[in-house]
Amino acid sequence: MSMVRLVLLMIVMVGGLSAQRYQLRDGTVLSASEVTLRGGVLDHATDLPGGQGAVERSYPLAQVARLDWPEPVELGEARQQLRTGDAVGSLATLEPMLRQFTPLAKVPGSWWTAAKRVSLQGLMMLGETTVAAQAARELIAIATDAEAVGLARLALVELEARNGRPEIARAMLTAVAAADVPPAVQARAWLLHGDLALTRGETEEAIEAYLHIPVFHGTHEDLLPAALLGSARAFRSHGDPARADRAVSELIDSHADTAEAATAIREFNLDTPAL
Repeated sequence: MSMVRLVLLMIVMVGGLSAQRYQLRDGTVLSASEVTLRGGVLDHATDLPGGQGAVERSYPLAQVARLDWPEPVELGEARQQLRTGDAVGSLATLEPMLRQFTPLAKVPGSWWTAAKRVSLQGLMMLGETTVAAQAARELIAIATDAEAVGLARLALVELEARNGRPEIARAMLTAVAAADVPPAVQARAWLLHGDLALTRGETEEAIEAYLHIPVFHGTHEDLLPAALLGSARAFRSHGDPARADRAVSELIDSHADTAEAATAIREFNLDTPAL
């Protein structure tokens, strides 16, 4: 790394740290670099004039009104790890974030909800059903973001299906989909609808559900790989191998670095990442 790039990186890092602030209810603003989070309090040391030492003051976390905090880089790293199928690495990346923000989960500006959402996805990917259910219920109880709450409810639907209770899952899905939910929740509901229909052998219904994603929810690019894999499975079960192959081709060509592409290569007995 050149000296210029190193200096620029240091400037960015310092700038990011200085932007991490706790805003208290009395108007006090504390820089994260100047405080220590200990138990339920923020310890802040202030230097006395004339080099006479420092005085320390503690602020209960209940006094924090909001966080002025840029998105942590670890969150983007964890999302990318999950996209490629590295759920274990994603959860490890998120662990320090969750420890940091859990005491301030409900405070405006906290990144707890975002980190918990990604963590829930990782747990679902690993099949950690008990822990995933607990994480989903925590999101429902704590998060104020309607999208996060809706996606957590859908995770519970999926867990019911995995636990061999498809009829309960179907009823729960109908209840979630009938509510006034954000577009991301609607899109995810259609994806889950396809999965449940395919499990029942209703291939036409599954195909229609999966195709809702690219046709009506194409902006939710994170769901496209799963929708393509699901549609490929549904077309194959429906006796349409040509359309199944086209769906697999699009998945591998457009989303080659995803866990779904790797799964498709295995399931459709492909020797190379291209048809």
